[in-house]
Amino acid sequence: MVLAVGASARVAMASSTEPREDSRARRLLGRPSADALARLPILCAHCDAVFTPDALDYGAIASRFAERNAVLREKFVPLSRDDETNEFLLRSRRRGELENRRLAAACTELRKTMSLTEANARLGRGAMHVLSSAQAEAVLASCGESLGRSWFLDVGAGCGEVTETLARGFEKTCATESSSGMAARLRERGFNVVLESDSIETVVDDVRKLGEDLDEDGFDVVAALNLCDRIDTPITLMSQLRRALKPETGILILAIVVPFRPFVEGADGTRTKPSEVVEAPSSGSWEAGVEALWENLIAPAGFELVRLSRVPYISEGDHKFGAYVLDDAIFVLRAPPL
Repeated sequence: MVLAVGASARVAMASSTEPREDSRARRLLGRPSADALARLPILCAHCDAVFTPDALDYGAIASRFAERNAVLREKFVPLSRDDETNEFLLRSRRRGELENRRLAAACTELRKTMSLTEANARLGRGAMHVLSSAQAEAVLASCGESLGRSWFLDVGAGCGEVTETLARGFEKTCATESSSGMAARLRERGFNVVLESDSIETVVDDVRKLGEDLDEDGFDVVAALNLCDRIDTPITLMSQLRRALKPETGILILAIVVPFRPFVEGADGTRTKPSEVVEAPSSGSWEAGVEALWENLIAPAGFELVRLSRVPYISEGDHKFGAYVLDDAIFVLRAPPL
Protein backbone atom coordinates (compact mmCIF):
# COMPACT_ATOMS: atom_id res chain seq x y z
CA MET A 1 0.00 0.00 0.00
CA VAL A 2 1.25 3.45 -0.89
CA LEU A 3 1.45 6.09 1.81
CA ALA A 4 -0.28 9.34 0.85
CA VAL A 5 2.15 12.24 1.11
CA GLY A 6 0.34 14.91 -0.88
CA ALA A 7 -1.93 16.20 1.88
CA SER A 8 0.92 17.16 4.22
CA ALA A 9 2.84 18.67 1.33
CA ARG A 10 -0.17 20.80 0.44
CA VAL A 11 -0.53 22.06 3.99
CA ALA A 12 3.14 22.99 4.09
CA MET A 13 2.89 24.81 0.78
CA ALA A 14 -0.26 26.65 1.79
CA SER A 15 1.37 27.91 4.97
CA SER A 16 4.48 29.18 3.18
CA THR A 17 4.96 31.47 0.22
CA GLU A 18 3.18 30.65 -3.02
CA PRO A 19 5.25 29.10 -5.83
CA ARG A 20 7.33 31.65 -7.72
CA GLU A 21 6.50 31.47 -11.39
CA ASP A 22 8.24 32.40 -14.64
CA SER A 23 8.85 36.01 -15.55
CA ARG A 24 5.88 38.13 -16.61
CA ALA A 25 7.23 38.22 -20.17
CA ARG A 26 7.14 34.43 -20.47
CA ARG A 27 3.63 34.29 -19.05
CA LEU A 28 2.42 36.98 -21.44
CA LEU A 29 3.88 35.16 -24.44
CA GLY A 30 2.75 31.70 -23.35
CA ARG A 31 6.29 30.34 -23.35
CA PRO A 32 6.87 28.50 -20.08
CA SER A 33 10.47 27.78 -19.14
CA ALA A 34 11.94 24.29 -18.82
CA ASP A 35 11.34 24.26 -15.07
CA ALA A 36 7.93 25.99 -15.13
CA LEU A 37 6.13 22.77 -14.22
CA ALA A 38 8.04 22.36 -10.97
CA ARG A 39 6.92 25.83 -9.85
CA LEU A 40 3.41 25.80 -11.31
CA PRO A 41 0.87 27.09 -8.74
CA ILE A 42 -2.13 24.76 -8.35
CA LEU A 43 -5.20 25.60 -6.30
CA CYS A 44 -7.19 22.95 -4.44
CA ALA A 45 -10.83 23.79 -5.19
CA HIS A 46 -11.92 22.28 -1.85
CA CYS A 47 -9.53 23.75 0.71
CA ASP A 48 -7.92 26.66 -1.23
CA ALA A 49 -4.42 25.37 -0.54
CA VAL A 50 -1.83 26.38 -3.14
CA PHE A 51 0.85 23.85 -4.04
CA THR A 52 3.00 22.55 -6.90
CA PRO A 53 2.56 19.37 -9.00
CA ASP A 54 4.84 17.32 -6.74
CA ALA A 55 2.10 17.46 -4.10
CA LEU A 56 -0.56 15.92 -6.35
CA ASP A 57 -1.75 12.82 -4.51
CA TYR A 58 -2.04 9.33 -6.00
CA GLY A 59 -1.72 7.34 -2.77
CA ALA A 60 -3.88 5.92 0.00
CA ILE A 61 -3.36 4.96 3.65
CA ALA A 62 -4.43 1.35 4.16
CA SER A 63 -5.11 1.61 7.88
CA ARG A 64 -7.91 4.11 7.28
CA PHE A 65 -10.09 1.46 5.64
CA ALA A 66 -12.14 -0.48 8.18
CA GLU A 67 -11.72 -4.25 8.43
CA ARG A 68 -15.22 -4.76 7.02
CA ASN A 69 -14.00 -3.13 3.82
CA ALA A 70 -10.84 -5.13 3.28
CA VAL A 71 -11.68 -5.25 -0.44
CA LEU A 72 -10.81 -1.53 -0.70
CA ARG A 73 -7.31 -2.22 0.62
CA GLU A 74 -6.86 -5.32 -1.50
CA LYS A 75 -7.96 -3.70 -4.77
CA PHE A 76 -6.16 -0.38 -4.41
CA VAL A 77 -3.50 0.01 -7.11
CA PRO A 78 -1.57 3.31 -7.29
CA LEU A 79 -1.13 5.29 -10.47
CA SER A 80 1.42 8.07 -10.95
CA ARG A 81 1.79 11.38 -12.73
CA ASP A 82 3.07 11.02 -16.29
CA ASP A 83 4.12 13.18 -19.25
CA GLU A 84 0.58 13.49 -20.61
CA THR A 85 -0.65 14.77 -17.26
CA ASN A 86 2.28 17.19 -17.07
CA GLU A 87 1.45 18.55 -20.51
CA PHE A 88 -2.14 19.18 -19.45
CA LEU A 89 -0.97 21.00 -16.33
CA LEU A 90 1.02 23.42 -18.50
CA ARG A 91 -1.82 24.04 -20.96
CA SER A 92 -2.92 27.38 -19.54
CA ARG A 93 0.65 28.65 -19.39
CA ARG A 94 1.13 27.89 -23.10
CA ARG A 95 -1.93 29.97 -23.96
CA GLY A 96 -0.58 33.27 -22.68
CA GLU A 97 -1.78 35.54 -19.91
CA LEU A 98 -3.69 38.02 -22.07
CA GLU A 99 -5.76 35.27 -23.69
CA ASN A 100 -6.39 33.69 -20.29
CA ARG A 101 -7.64 37.01 -18.96
CA ARG A 102 -9.86 37.55 -22.01
CA LEU A 103 -11.47 34.14 -21.63
CA ALA A 104 -11.99 34.62 -17.89
CA ALA A 105 -13.69 37.98 -18.46
CA ALA A 106 -15.91 36.52 -21.19
CA CYS A 107 -16.88 33.62 -18.94
CA THR A 108 -17.83 35.98 -16.12
CA GLU A 109 -20.09 37.90 -18.49
CA LEU A 110 -21.75 34.77 -19.89
CA ARG A 111 -22.42 33.38 -16.43
CA LYS A 112 -24.88 36.21 -15.82
CA THR A 113 -27.35 34.34 -18.02
CA MET A 114 -26.15 30.72 -18.09
CA SER A 115 -24.38 28.01 -16.14
CA LEU A 116 -20.61 27.70 -15.90
CA THR A 117 -20.82 24.51 -17.99
CA GLU A 118 -22.59 26.29 -20.85
CA ALA A 119 -20.28 29.31 -20.62
CA ASN A 120 -17.18 27.12 -20.85
CA ALA A 121 -18.71 25.23 -23.78
CA ARG A 122 -19.28 28.48 -25.65
CA LEU A 123 -15.72 29.64 -25.06
CA GLY A 124 -13.92 26.32 -25.50
CA ARG A 125 -12.27 26.58 -22.09
CA GLY A 126 -12.39 24.69 -18.80
CA ALA A 127 -11.16 21.35 -20.14
CA MET A 128 -10.75 18.60 -17.55
CA HIS A 129 -8.21 15.83 -17.08
CA VAL A 130 -8.92 12.60 -15.20
CA LEU A 131 -6.83 9.80 -16.74
CA SER A 132 -4.00 9.91 -19.25
CA SER A 133 -3.89 7.40 -22.11
CA ALA A 134 -1.36 5.24 -20.26
CA GLN A 135 -3.35 5.40 -17.02
CA ALA A 136 -6.56 4.48 -18.85
CA GLU A 137 -4.90 1.45 -20.43
CA ALA A 138 -3.50 0.40 -17.04
CA VAL A 139 -6.99 0.59 -15.58
CA LEU A 140 -8.51 -1.44 -18.43
CA ALA A 141 -5.68 -3.98 -18.34
CA SER A 142 -6.72 -4.89 -14.81
CA CYS A 143 -10.07 -6.13 -16.17
CA GLY A 144 -8.62 -9.25 -17.82
CA GLU A 145 -8.83 -10.79 -21.28
CA SER A 146 -12.62 -11.09 -21.23
CA LEU A 147 -12.97 -7.33 -21.67
CA GLY A 148 -14.71 -6.44 -24.93
CA ARG A 149 -13.42 -3.59 -27.07
CA SER A 150 -16.33 -2.96 -29.45
CA TRP A 151 -18.50 -0.28 -27.80
CA PHE A 152 -17.65 2.38 -25.22
CA LEU A 153 -20.17 4.69 -23.54
CA ASP A 154 -19.19 7.92 -21.79
CA VAL A 155 -22.03 9.34 -19.70
CA GLY A 156 -21.93 13.10 -19.16
CA ALA A 157 -18.96 13.43 -21.49
CA GLY A 158 -18.55 17.21 -21.29
CA CYS A 159 -16.43 18.64 -24.10
CA GLY A 160 -15.10 15.16 -24.94
CA GLU A 161 -11.42 15.55 -24.16
CA VAL A 162 -11.44 12.84 -21.50
CA THR A 163 -13.76 10.78 -23.72
CA GLU A 164 -11.19 10.82 -26.53
CA THR A 165 -8.53 9.48 -24.19
CA LEU A 166 -10.67 6.55 -23.05
CA ALA A 167 -12.19 5.85 -26.48
CA ARG A 168 -8.87 5.13 -28.22
CA GLY A 169 -9.05 1.48 -27.26
CA PHE A 170 -12.54 0.88 -28.71
CA GLU A 171 -14.07 0.50 -32.16
CA LYS A 172 -17.06 2.78 -31.51
CA THR A 173 -18.07 5.35 -28.93
CA CYS A 174 -21.34 6.80 -27.70
CA ALA A 175 -21.21 10.03 -25.68
CA THR A 176 -24.14 11.49 -23.76
CA GLU A 177 -24.39 15.04 -22.47
CA SER A 178 -27.22 17.15 -21.06
CA SER A 179 -25.59 20.47 -21.98
CA SER A 180 -26.42 21.52 -25.55
CA GLY A 181 -23.18 23.48 -25.77
CA MET A 182 -21.09 20.53 -24.70
CA ALA A 183 -23.03 18.19 -27.00
CA ALA A 184 -22.07 20.48 -29.89
CA ARG A 185 -18.42 20.18 -28.86
CA LEU A 186 -18.75 16.41 -28.83
CA ARG A 187 -20.15 16.37 -32.36
CA GLU A 188 -17.27 18.55 -33.52
CA ARG A 189 -14.90 15.86 -32.24
CA GLY A 190 -16.58 13.30 -34.48
CA PHE A 191 -17.72 10.62 -32.04
CA ASN A 192 -19.81 7.84 -33.58
CA VAL A 193 -22.96 8.67 -31.61
CA VAL A 194 -23.75 11.76 -29.51
CA LEU A 195 -26.99 11.80 -27.50
CA GLU A 196 -28.14 15.07 -25.94
CA SER A 197 -29.92 13.78 -22.86
CA ASP A 198 -29.84 13.93 -19.07
CA SER A 199 -30.83 10.24 -18.75
CA ILE A 200 -29.39 6.91 -19.88
CA GLU A 201 -32.43 4.84 -18.94
CA THR A 202 -32.97 3.79 -22.58
CA VAL A 203 -29.47 4.46 -23.94
CA VAL A 204 -28.96 0.95 -25.40
CA ASP A 205 -32.27 1.08 -27.31
CA ASP A 206 -31.60 4.67 -28.38
CA VAL A 207 -28.29 3.73 -29.99
CA ARG A 208 -29.72 0.62 -31.65
CA LYS A 209 -32.61 2.67 -33.11
CA LEU A 210 -30.01 4.76 -34.92
CA GLY A 211 -29.03 1.62 -36.86
CA GLU A 212 -25.80 1.07 -34.95
CA ASP A 213 -24.50 -2.46 -34.35
CA LEU A 214 -24.59 -2.24 -30.55
CA ASP A 215 -25.44 -5.59 -28.96
CA GLU A 216 -28.80 -5.59 -27.17
CA ASP A 217 -26.98 -6.75 -24.03
CA GLY A 218 -25.26 -3.36 -23.76
CA PHE A 219 -21.83 -1.75 -23.81
CA ASP A 220 -18.46 -3.35 -23.18
CA VAL A 221 -17.25 -0.43 -21.06
CA VAL A 222 -19.16 2.48 -19.56
CA ALA A 223 -17.54 5.53 -17.96
CA ALA A 224 -19.31 7.91 -15.58
CA LEU A 225 -16.65 10.39 -14.55
CA ASN A 226 -17.41 12.99 -11.89
CA LEU A 227 -21.12 12.76 -12.48
CA CYS A 228 -22.51 11.30 -9.24
CA ASP A 229 -21.99 14.53 -7.30
CA ARG A 230 -23.59 16.71 -10.02
CA ILE A 231 -26.91 14.98 -10.75
CA ASP A 232 -30.26 14.85 -8.99
CA THR A 233 -30.54 11.05 -8.76
CA PRO A 234 -27.15 9.36 -8.24
CA ILE A 235 -28.66 6.19 -6.77
CA THR A 236 -30.94 5.77 -9.77
CA LEU A 237 -27.98 6.44 -12.05
CA MET A 238 -26.09 3.46 -10.60
CA SER A 239 -28.95 1.13 -11.55
CA GLN A 240 -29.07 2.60 -15.04
CA LEU A 241 -25.32 2.19 -15.47
CA ARG A 242 -25.56 -1.46 -14.52
CA ARG A 243 -28.33 -2.10 -17.05
CA ALA A 244 -26.28 -0.41 -19.79
CA LEU A 245 -23.42 -2.88 -19.29
CA LYS A 246 -22.99 -6.30 -20.83
CA PRO A 247 -23.63 -8.84 -18.07
CA GLU A 248 -20.59 -10.61 -16.59
CA THR A 249 -17.97 -9.01 -18.87
CA GLY A 250 -19.06 -5.34 -18.86
CA ILE A 251 -16.90 -2.85 -16.95
CA LEU A 252 -17.89 0.44 -15.33
CA ILE A 253 -15.23 3.11 -14.73
CA LEU A 254 -16.66 5.38 -12.06
CA ALA A 255 -14.88 8.55 -10.93
CA ILE A 256 -16.21 10.42 -7.91
CA VAL A 257 -14.81 13.51 -6.24
CA VAL A 258 -13.83 12.98 -2.59
CA PRO A 259 -14.83 14.57 -0.24
CA PHE A 260 -18.36 14.24 -1.61
CA ARG A 261 -20.13 17.60 -1.89
CA PRO A 262 -23.04 17.14 -4.31
CA PHE A 263 -25.11 19.81 -5.99
CA VAL A 264 -27.16 20.13 -9.18
CA GLU A 265 -26.39 23.05 -11.49
CA GLY A 266 -29.37 24.57 -13.28
CA ALA A 267 -29.28 26.01 -16.78
CA ASP A 268 -29.14 29.50 -15.28
CA GLY A 269 -26.25 28.61 -12.98
CA THR A 270 -28.29 28.16 -9.79
CA ARG A 271 -27.34 25.27 -7.52
CA THR A 272 -29.72 22.98 -5.66
CA LYS A 273 -29.41 19.88 -3.52
CA PRO A 274 -30.02 16.51 -5.21
CA SER A 275 -33.28 14.73 -4.40
CA GLU A 276 -31.46 11.42 -3.76
CA VAL A 277 -29.12 11.64 -0.79
CA VAL A 278 -25.92 9.61 -0.55
CA GLU A 279 -24.56 9.41 2.97
CA ALA A 280 -20.91 10.43 2.64
CA PRO A 281 -18.77 12.93 4.56
CA SER A 282 -18.23 16.38 3.07
CA SER A 283 -14.83 16.63 4.75
CA GLY A 284 -12.18 14.36 6.21
CA SER A 285 -9.80 11.85 4.69
CA TRP A 286 -9.95 10.51 1.17
CA GLU A 287 -10.19 6.97 2.53
CA ALA A 288 -13.20 7.77 4.73
CA GLY A 289 -14.98 9.31 1.77
CA VAL A 290 -14.23 6.32 -0.45
CA GLU A 291 -15.47 3.92 2.20
CA ALA A 292 -18.78 5.77 2.57
CA LEU A 293 -19.34 5.88 -1.20
CA TRP A 294 -18.59 2.18 -1.48
CA GLU A 295 -20.98 1.23 1.34
CA ASN A 296 -23.82 3.64 0.56
CA LEU A 297 -23.80 4.01 -3.22
CA ILE A 298 -21.74 1.45 -5.12
CA ALA A 299 -21.98 -1.89 -3.30
CA PRO A 300 -25.79 -1.60 -2.80
CA ALA A 301 -26.14 -1.32 -6.60
CA GLY A 302 -24.65 -4.82 -6.90
CA PHE A 303 -21.21 -4.01 -8.29
CA GLU A 304 -18.00 -5.93 -7.59
CA LEU A 305 -14.75 -4.00 -7.21
CA VAL A 306 -12.03 -4.83 -9.74
CA ARG A 307 -9.66 -1.99 -8.94
CA LEU A 308 -9.48 1.22 -6.92
CA SER A 309 -7.14 4.13 -7.65
CA ARG A 310 -6.72 7.77 -6.75
CA VAL A 311 -6.02 10.57 -9.21
CA PRO A 312 -6.21 14.36 -9.20
CA TYR A 313 -9.22 15.70 -11.10
CA ILE A 314 -7.57 18.60 -12.93
CA SER A 315 -9.22 21.62 -14.54
CA GLU A 316 -7.11 23.71 -16.88
CA GLY A 317 -5.91 26.94 -15.32
CA ASP A 318 -6.26 30.61 -16.09
CA HIS A 319 -4.33 33.84 -15.45
CA LYS A 320 -4.47 33.22 -11.69
CA PHE A 321 -3.42 29.58 -11.29
CA GLY A 322 -1.82 27.00 -13.55
CA ALA A 323 -4.53 24.47 -12.70
CA TYR A 324 -7.37 23.75 -10.29
CA VAL A 325 -7.73 20.30 -8.71
CA LEU A 326 -9.96 18.05 -6.66
CA ASP A 327 -9.26 14.48 -5.51
CA ASP A 328 -10.91 11.67 -7.46
CA ALA A 329 -11.58 8.07 -6.54
CA ILE A 330 -11.51 5.78 -9.58
CA PHE A 331 -13.66 2.66 -9.03
CA VAL A 332 -13.32 -0.02 -11.71
CA LEU A 333 -16.41 -2.21 -11.35
CA ARG A 334 -17.97 -5.35 -12.76
CA ALA A 335 -21.64 -6.28 -12.41
CA PRO A 336 -22.67 -9.92 -12.04
CA PRO A 337 -25.87 -10.93 -13.87
CA LEU A 338 -29.04 -9.63 -12.25
